[in-house]
Amino acid sequence: MKYDCIVIGGGASGMAVAAAVRGRTLVIERNERLGKKLSATGNGQGNVTNLNVAEDKYFTSGGKEIIADVIKRYDCSKIIEFLSGLGGIYLADDRGRVYPSSRQASSVTDVFRFYLNDKNVETALGQRVEKIKKIGDVFEVTTTVNKYVASNVALCAGGKAAKNFGTDGNGYILAESLGHTLAPQYPSLVQLKTDMSKIKGLKGIKVAASVRCCGVVENGDVLFTEYGVSGDAIFRISAYRPSEINIDLLPSVSKSDLVEAMRREKDRPLCAIVNNQIANSVIRRVGNDIEKIANEIKSLNLTVLGTLGFDYAQVTKGGVRLAEVNNDLMSKKQKGLYFCGEILDVDGLCGGYNLHWAFASALRVARSINENLIK
Repeated sequence: MKYDCIVIGGGASGMAVAAAVRGRTLVIERNERLGKKLSATGNGQGNVTNLNVAEDKYFTSGGKEIIADVIKRYDCSKIIEFLSGLGGIYLADDRGRVYPSSRQASSVTDVFRFYLNDKNVETALGQRVEKIKKIGDVFEVTTTVNKYVASNVALCAGGKAAKNFGTDGNGYILAESLGHTLAPQYPSLVQLKTDMSKIKGLKGIKVAASVRCCGVVENGDVLFTEYGVSGDAIFRISAYRPSEINIDLLPSVSKSDLVEAMRREKDRPLCAIVNNQIANSVIRRVGNDIEKIANEIKSLNLTVLGTLGFDYAQVTKGGVRLAEVNNDLMSKKQKGLYFCGEILDVDGLCGGYNLHWAFASALRVARSINENLIK
């Protein structure tokens, strides 16, 4: 039994390929159901894309021109059009983040499942791919259960992030077995481990802050923890792999206004200005000098020691090198082998950009496969 396309990985990019590609299609997924990780995205609300999507929202070790080409062809409006065609209504918030109007990521997964079922796309669930072998003009895909044959293979197996969803890096092993090389992988959109000397005793305190590194500023929540820092601002800044971060604990107040307020309070320089535990921590370290206190509040420097790792990360930085695929994301080493989504050396900022890449890369691949099926 020969398929026109075998999709390896039933996540966001894999389901999108299966939805858009023509011909007889099989999706192989190691989990017992499709879209397990997609159902948890955007804190369960389903942040599927962003109105501000652009090339500069993405990172890669090389091949920005490929990212630019894919994003240009499949911009935010195209992704919304694609998703709306499957089902549902998709609306943007005031930060440009696009969600289903249901605000349920699981409903996006359901839309895909219903569509693929109506399209008669075959699935092989609960099967882990162990080997892909090119035999003449076809691929033989061996799983823990069976062997399948196809003219084209779309490898959409994700990266290493959040292995509880089945993304343990097996896709990289398969890519390497077919002659591909990998850019080093790192966790991204993840909590940061830091030096604790300045924040000891602050576990559980959350502040609205500005976090700076690498010439970038991210505004949002910062949560102090037993290992360092978490919160949405930290997740976003982690994409830059910082060695040091600088936190403004009172971004809405200028340093001069802060100093003036502290002088009025005399012996209680931070009362009703910052959290009492933060105030006590700063004063213990720098004393009662108002200028030094203000500097610490407006510019708290923390050395980054690492992250909580792939188990806690939202995405993987690194992967199959873009130099080894063409503009259609087809392998330059194995004709008919395609890569989509997180398995490639592409990762985006927090805010729907990674799901956008998953869908955009999938649509690019599906278009190429469809064109080749006609020939």
